[in-house]
Amino acid sequence: MTQASNAALTLRYAGVSTYTLDPDGSQRVSLFTDQARAQSAGRGAQLLLKDPLGFREGLRTLIELAGLRGAYQPADAEVYASYADWRRSLNPNLTPVELTRALFAFLGEHDPEAWVGCDPTLTLDEQGLSFELLDPSGRLYGAMSVPASAFERLEGGAEPLCAQFEAGVSLREGLGRLHTGERAVLSVGASPDEVDADHRGEVHKRLPAPLSWQRNFTQLLAASTLSPRRVPLSRMDLYNVLQQLRLHADPPKAKKGVRFELIPGKPPALTLEPWGWRLQGTGGVYRGERAELIGVWDRRDLMVFDALLPYVKGVEAVILGEAQPTYWVLDCGHFTFTLAAMGFRPNNWSRGLLLDVALPRPSLSEERVALMTSASERLVTSPATPSELAEALSLSAEEGLTLSRELIQAGLARPSLVLGEAEPRLQARELFEGLDVEASRFRHEREALAHRLVEEGRVEVRLGELPTGEIEVIGAVTEPKAAHMASEPSYEPKFQLKEGAGMRKVSCDCAWMKDREKAKSGPCPHVQALWLRYSLDEAQRLADIAAHPERVEVASSVYVRRAGEVELSRQVSLKRRRLEELWEETGASPRRFHRVFNTIEAARAAYFQRVADLERRDFMDASQS
Repeated sequence: MTQASNAALTLRYAGVSTYTLDPDGSQRVSLFTDQARAQSAGRGAQLLLKDPLGFREGLRTLIELAGLRGAYQPADAEVYASYADWRRSLNPNLTPVELTRALFAFLGEHDPEAWVGCDPTLTLDEQGLSFELLDPSGRLYGAMSVPASAFERLEGGAEPLCAQFEAGVSLREGLGRLHTGERAVLSVGASPDEVDADHRGEVHKRLPAPLSWQRNFTQLLAASTLSPRRVPLSRMDLYNVLQQLRLHADPPKAKKGVRFELIPGKPPALTLEPWGWRLQGTGGVYRGERAELIGVWDRRDLMVFDALLPYVKGVEAVILGEAQPTYWVLDCGHFTFTLAAMGFRPNNWSRGLLLDVALPRPSLSEERVALMTSASERLVTSPATPSELAEALSLSAEEGLTLSRELIQAGLARPSLVLGEAEPRLQARELFEGLDVEASRFRHEREALAHRLVEEGRVEVRLGELPTGEIEVIGAVTEPKAAHMASEPSYEPKFQLKEGAGMRKVSCDCAWMKDREKAKSGPCPHVQALWLRYSLDEAQRLADIAAHPERVEVASSVYVRRAGEVELSRQVSLKRRRLEELWEETGASPRRFHRVFNTIEAARAAYFQRVADLERRDFMDASQS
């Protein structure tokens, strides 16, 4: 398959969004929507906001995500010099419309492939109004959901509307003037006669959105359908976390995460690294099934919640696992704000492949596309959870979950997370017109080839243990023979696993890895195929342990418990007839024990008995952290 690196989005507006005062003294926030997509929905809508201040801070927080890494910074020296000259030559009296036109005219002439992010998307239907945005790096997603009860429809809006809206400097500055002294009207799909001449006029934005960014958008949302841990927190808990982050800088080369201590029936506890600062949650008890210790990252991203604290009524962290997406859901009364963090950097190819293992993107048949179309049409009038969608379409629960993921991955549905609900609720919307689902199955050709090699059984894996205790993964990968070759070429990729599922010393004897410039863009398909095969085998091994514990011969688990200021750690390992334990606790030397049994069956029984004993004593499973 051939994929384009960028899929340009062309957005056309009749003006720039802004805040104005109507002749009758009413406040008006005018949102100009993309003309091509808004025309199909007919006239825009006029909404009377019941909580203008909450709406102001929610929308400002969402738009702020676009500016985190969206400032234009030319990488090429010549382009940078031209940009500096252009900035110096700008007329300071340019109107907002003229300034926006000038910027995109400069980009079109000097840097047509520059990526500065995309305007947010809004969806207006019978259920309410929602805004969503993915930051330019493809790592942070924000969503603001305003139910229909939070506003009064004054006119228009009879048909559902889904489109990007202009969210430039004028809107960000104008929202700061929104207050409660006069009634506040939100104009969705504004017309030019609502704003003054400075904000009126055709504006065209050409945004060369990377295909990987569009793919991350849908994959991050699809992860919400996996089995999460839902951790209840209070507004005060969130305030204390933000206060700690605000007052303490991150030391260089130190761990920067949040460790959640989750014990069923007890309030969760949080520890912020690297300071070891611990917070006992006050938002309720954890309702999960197992005691676990899970670390999540991206904690600095929570600082965007600063302005929302006065409106927060409840908080829930929806956690999938270590180095996986995490969702922070804030109930703010008249709206719900969701911040989703990828959990790893977009250039972390190994973590991206692990997420794809859990969320595969299959090639869609005509029958499957027809079923997805039928399901999305149903969601327009009746938003539903995956289980409700399965019941409505006479599918099994597993088929309903798979269909829900495919709808999200195709950009045809948006999952809405609500405090206390075990499943996300899907709402119909088309994220991007003409999103190429087939082209977005993989990030690039190398990843597509890696999947093909694994599917065709051309990857063999051999594991070896180094004297340092690290595991070395060595592969034998055979590619199909080309027409000009006498035989099938074979390669030997390898890497070493580090603690926490990291890797080091990645190598392969192929031409790609020998070319230093090419290797900078990521490893060869053979290394990716080896990692994919190893990950699939490891997932199957863990599934076999759960399904057939009587067959286990090698296994390892780590359990942790806190006793006051002391943290107790117990690592239990089964190695055929040998059972090993490593005991560690704060301020004491580690202790090691081992027992050798006459049979594998006896050692296995002792291993599971020891694990059960630790779980019974409220030790938390820390194998993922």
